[in-house]
Amino acid sequence: MSQELDELRKRVLSAPMEPGVYRWLNAKGDIIYVGKAKNLKNRMLSYVQSGLSAEASAKAGPWKLSLIKNIADFDVTITTSELEALILETNLIKEIQPKYNVLMKDGKSYVYVRISTKDQYPSISIVRKMEDDKAAYFGPYLTAYNIKRTLDMLHDVFRYRACEGSVLALNKEKKVGRACLEYQIGKCNGLCVGDVTKKQYREGIEEVMRFLKGDYATTVLSLKDMMEVAATEKKFERAGKLRDTLKYIATLNEQQTVSDTSREDTDAIGMAVQNGKVQVVVLHERNGRVVDERSFAVSGESDSVSDALSQLIPQLYSSAPEIPDLVVIPEEPEDIAVLEEWLTQMRGKKVELRAAERGKKSKLLALAQSNATQKISQQFAKWEAASKNIADALEDLKDTLKLPGIPSRIEGYDISHLGGTETVGSMVVIKNGKPANPEYRSFTIRTMQSGEIDDYKALKEVLRRRLHYLVEENTEIVITKLKKKEREEWSADKKKRLEVPKDWKEEVLVVRENETELLTLDLRKSAKDKIIYGTIDIQTKDDALLHSALDTLEKEIGKREWYLCCQTDVDTDMFALHGLMDSVKKMPDHFKSNCAHMFHRRKTISDASLNSTPDLLVIDGGKGQLSSVKEVLDELKMTIPVIGLAKREEEVFLPGQSLPEDLPKNSQASFLLQRLRNEAHRFANSHREKRIAKGLIGSALDSVPGIGDITKKELLQKFGSVAGIIAAPDAEILKIVNTQKLEDLRKHLT
Repeated sequence: MSQELDELRKRVLSAPMEPGVYRWLNAKGDIIYVGKAKNLKNRMLSYVQSGLSAEASAKAGPWKLSLIKNIADFDVTITTSELEALILETNLIKEIQPKYNVLMKDGKSYVYVRISTKDQYPSISIVRKMEDDKAAYFGPYLTAYNIKRTLDMLHDVFRYRACEGSVLALNKEKKVGRACLEYQIGKCNGLCVGDVTKKQYREGIEEVMRFLKGDYATTVLSLKDMMEVAATEKKFERAGKLRDTLKYIATLNEQQTVSDTSREDTDAIGMAVQNGKVQVVVLHERNGRVVDERSFAVSGESDSVSDALSQLIPQLYSSAPEIPDLVVIPEEPEDIAVLEEWLTQMRGKKVELRAAERGKKSKLLALAQSNATQKISQQFAKWEAASKNIADALEDLKDTLKLPGIPSRIEGYDISHLGGTETVGSMVVIKNGKPANPEYRSFTIRTMQSGEIDDYKALKEVLRRRLHYLVEENTEIVITKLKKKEREEWSADKKKRLEVPKDWKEEVLVVRENETELLTLDLRKSAKDKIIYGTIDIQTKDDALLHSALDTLEKEIGKREWYLCCQTDVDTDMFALHGLMDSVKKMPDHFKSNCAHMFHRRKTISDASLNSTPDLLVIDGGKGQLSSVKEVLDELKMTIPVIGLAKREEEVFLPGQSLPEDLPKNSQASFLLQRLRNEAHRFANSHREKRIAKGLIGSALDSVPGIGDITKKELLQKFGSVAGIIAAPDAEILKIVNTQKLEDLRKHLT
């Protein structure tokens, strides 16, 4: 056991021996597990025992061992009872969702019917979230469509629906007396004009509630009477609609697969586990018949089914629209008495938790268990198929492309532009066959002029900028910082240097290969801001050495923002590849200098994605694009495998080969490459569109002095575009800006 865990154990020994909630924290201070206990000290000590035998370790299980490995600290909250601890634990788990707790993962978008029963005139609505507002909730239902259809049918029978205006007014004890449009088209029961009394209105709402609880008898009788009347009056179209409604209710009855003469409201919770995945199915039995099912997956692991139930039951029923008389479960949790007390308190009536072993309730539980097993088998078959497809695809790529190993990291590249403007490049990443979205990167092309169309050149820039992160540092290139005496000697023949303002310091760097000077930088660094101002002199004429020198320089001072003045003409494209853009920005007054070029480089941070070495590069394009990328790899002396994927026939090209590689178009490997290429295309287009949108919004207004982001937004929201602002009358613009800013707008926009 580690020293850290020993220290933690000593602290746990002083924990209270009272009921409460404990929280395990990791080294970062994040809460990774929340638990409750009757005796906090005893429960927490079970996690930090001084030594675990092989038998004890096996009993603890991988979940608990992993948790123990990650705990670094704890926090506790004392409560007056186990019940209070359970309530607090439930709320904390719901809010924090700690990594090692068993958590409901409900991927379905359920809906509920909400009835505001506390109002004098209740309203009925469909909602996606339950609130603690004392309203009655029914559900959850899988789709809004089916429940809307049901409510429409119930309005035809019970005429319960009133217009919103009349309900709001009457609940505020105001008078209504004008017929609404809904009333005229049959969607309102006439509450707004007094056709329905308060008693009649509430009776209609109560009938709807009975139906939603599973009591269809009144509805069926009413529909049959209405159908007979319609047939007698020869209103055959209406009679047909009523007949169809009866058939619909019959289908609802057919869903009741279990009958129980006890007529007890019961929930049966079935759980199935397969290969570490957990599926839960809850069957809702009302009035002796199964009326609904809810299923969800579970994240996290537990040492046992009973322990998982102990954590899941509070999560399930803290947001349930109703709690039944009985909850049937596969095993009894250790804290079953506390859970029953909590459920009873939540419901306001007695609730029993029972592990049914025989009788009718055991059949309901068996049905829930069977459903859970079936669902997890289907889901696992999907997971297994997807996993096998990915494994097959990666294996095929390895064999077909003769790669040294399975390509665990594949990078895809694409170029996008709009008629030669806003040219951008994209890098998307697949790790172990799955998209790694956080590792995607985009590149705004720096070395091409507006209107220039050259995908080969753009690709070269993107790959140079991406791959230079992986270039091994030239050990013969070193950076020397001149000492004070050396600086004085160096500057003796310099006619003019930048000022050294107060609280700034000067620094002269010389970049050399052996004894040959390549670059010299005369810098000014602020102690407060991570900004460097300075001048750069280039001594080398060798492009490869200049690249290496700039690479070395980036690694040395790359985390600061740079402003470098160069007094001679240079290859601005080369500087752009290293983030040094020819800038229109000027140095502050105290750094004024005559510059042929002012280079600006933004502050950079370490990039884990760009520092990772790919196992395969996939280029969107054919032999031409592939050759361009191969030139970059040769230039950087890299041997990363690369292929081109041509769009028209989905052909795969390898460097130096005139014919495409034999990769079947319907193979999993081909599908994987196509998905990667399509994702690179989508990501490049997305980046380009964002840049265009930003340019359209800001380009003209950015040049107007005194117009900040907020004012710019207000102007564009009101007038729609820069053209709209130009065409707008002065009086309208003056509602947003003052006279001076109006004059500035007219001056700079016309």
